[in-house]
Amino acid sequence: MGRVSGLRPAQKRRLERLSHRRHPEGGGAELLCLQRLAAEARELELPLSLVVDGRGLTRLLWVGPLEQSGRLIERLPGSERRQGSDLRLITCVGRKPGLEPLASEALVGLDLEPLVWLRYPDKAAAGGRWAAASYTISQEEGRPWALYREADLAELCEAADSPLPAEAANDAPGPAPQAGPERVLLLALIGEDGAASQRDIAELEGLVRSAGALPVGLIQQKRQQAAPQTLWGEGKLREAALEARRLGATLVVTDRDLTPVQARNLERLLDLPISDRTELILDIFAQRAASGAGRLQVELAQLRYRLPRLSGRGQSLSRQGGGIGTRGPGETQLEKDRRAIARRLDRLQREVQRLGEHRARLREGRQGVRRLALVGYTNAGKSSLLNALTRPVAGEEVLAENKLFATLDPTTRRLDLPDGQGGLVRLLITDTVGFIRALPPPLVEAFRSTLEETLDADQLLVVVDLSDPAWPQQLEAVNALLDTLGSTAPRQMVGNQIDRCDAQALELARTLHPTMLFVSATANFGLEGLRNWMITRVS
Repeated sequence: MGRVSGLRPAQKRRLERLSHRRHPEGGGAELLCLQRLAAEARELELPLSLVVDGRGLTRLLWVGPLEQSGRLIERLPGSERRQGSDLRLITCVGRKPGLEPLASEALVGLDLEPLVWLRYPDKAAAGGRWAAASYTISQEEGRPWALYREADLAELCEAADSPLPAEAANDAPGPAPQAGPERVLLLALIGEDGAASQRDIAELEGLVRSAGALPVGLIQQKRQQAAPQTLWGEGKLREAALEARRLGATLVVTDRDLTPVQARNLERLLDLPISDRTELILDIFAQRAASGAGRLQVELAQLRYRLPRLSGRGQSLSRQGGGIGTRGPGETQLEKDRRAIARRLDRLQREVQRLGEHRARLREGRQGVRRLALVGYTNAGKSSLLNALTRPVAGEEVLAENKLFATLDPTTRRLDLPDGQGGLVRLLITDTVGFIRALPPPLVEAFRSTLEETLDADQLLVVVDLSDPAWPQQLEAVNALLDTLGSTAPRQMVGNQIDRCDAQALELARTLHPTMLFVSATANFGLEGLRNWMITRVS
């Protein structure tokens, strides 16, 4: 496998014969096979690698440099590869100076997890000595491979000398855990404001947990000017790739939105799947969408995000289609997929437009009743406040959980308050989807019909979580998004979670917003004062 498209038939046959030769069981290698492998590498001017199992059978002969582990591992014949198995990796490095595995090939080797990696050049040195070295996975941070033994190739081929020693086997990293949530490595760029950067990283970690994954590590870099192709420097990316494998991470999430080119470059350098902040939020929305309308809007946002990022990976997206009645070579499968997605987008846009018209008719039916909308940053306590104010019967409560974007669909509840004259004042209170800093444009556009519930309200109750030290910045992000949507309704600040903050935080809130109302939805503090304020606003 590998770079075999340009090989002559005679070269392919010789490589096939080499891949069928058997090596000693348990360790070592056949010297004659390795010498012939070096001759082929010298002729092709390419490195050649053998993957040998514990029985001495060659599982794979790879032509060319080891660049992406996914392509190599998926081509291993036989049953599914088991991590921590008895594989041996043998590489003739060609004319490359030095034998130590570096850069992408070191990462591929880590993903294969061989017991030992034997490496040697394509010819012997003057005097007949053929230098070779065997490496084992290193426990030293920042260095993936440690030199186990350096000797003549014939010595290292001896089966008695090559098996991994017991002490090294005990130190070798165990298999990555397969059960439980997906393990995620965070990749962040640090700005001049260190405190703001740490808040953004904490928010990204919360998003990862809300998506059901487990953040296991963080790689951060402070750069005066981001690299246009990758954002992060190549040295930092190599560090991230090693850290991901050390921690058993299977996904890398960035704190910056990536262009399609940047995402592909990062996947190539890290040799791991990449997800940016926007894609992470879209995944959370897809998990939370419970109603048909919510799923419709999420699918529309996902397709708008993914259409420009659709690229031809593998043969399924690169084959040419054509035949009788067509001109030229036909169209690629990638073009067909793009056209299919475009048709799906058009249909979803029409359905979302009908959804908006339906919700507009519902709002027209509520004319004459005072309407309030709860808005605010995600996880500020809007749903808990709606439940506390309306006191629904058991089973009819709005979902309120301590996680980001717990609810997506707008929920409207009726609230009857005494007017002080023996009568009742009826209000409609709507709980809307939570906001977040830099809400992805595809979501804003797809959820416009949902956000219009906010725009048509007579009064906005902007809920902030005073127990979060970053609430002033969160409030600023909420007001900015409301201004972007063209909201003109009056806004009343409501400080929530007063039972979880100290007096200094309350004093700061009073200083910044003298008219703020203070409540605790979970502890039922200040709710009567909020109801009295509502009565004064509608009477």
